[in-house]
Amino acid sequence: MAHPIPLYLPSDAFHALTKHTGEGWFGPKTEAALCKLIRDWIANTAATPDILDEAPNLTPGVAHDSGKGYQWKQLFLPNGTELRSTFCGKSTYAKVQDESIICDDAPTMPSRLANASGCGTRNAWQNIWLKFPGDSTWKLARKCRPPA
Repeated sequence: MAHPIPLYLPSDAFHALTKHTGEGWFGPKTEAALCKLIRDWIANTAATPDILDEAPNLTPGVAHDSGKGYQWKQLFLPNGTELRSTFCGKSTYAKVQDESIICDDAPTMPSRLANASGCGTRNAWQNIWLKFPGDSTWKLARKCRPPA
């Protein structure tokens, strides 16, 4: 059974797609066109090999290359960095894996994580706590952000 999954789509790509389909909004024609584009790309592009297939002695979920991670504006989050956002006493956790932020087995972005349980207007720099690989303490993201 297929389930809708929210995806980030840059506004220029979205507007070009809806203009091309003639809908002007995300309707059934636009959805069908986007799905066809993705399926065609998958069918014609070789899949990235799984790191565990290439090196079976590596442990899943553990950062293996300290030079890889997620670039959040001026702040680099190496693979293995943990993220936490709390709203009304409920914490939502994520981790940097394979150069993406993963929350509940799905990729996300800092702003989405900060607003996962909130009102949708929370500043990620003010509401996300970070625990870098090897660290034992959580640090507020804005305290880790280098000066602009």
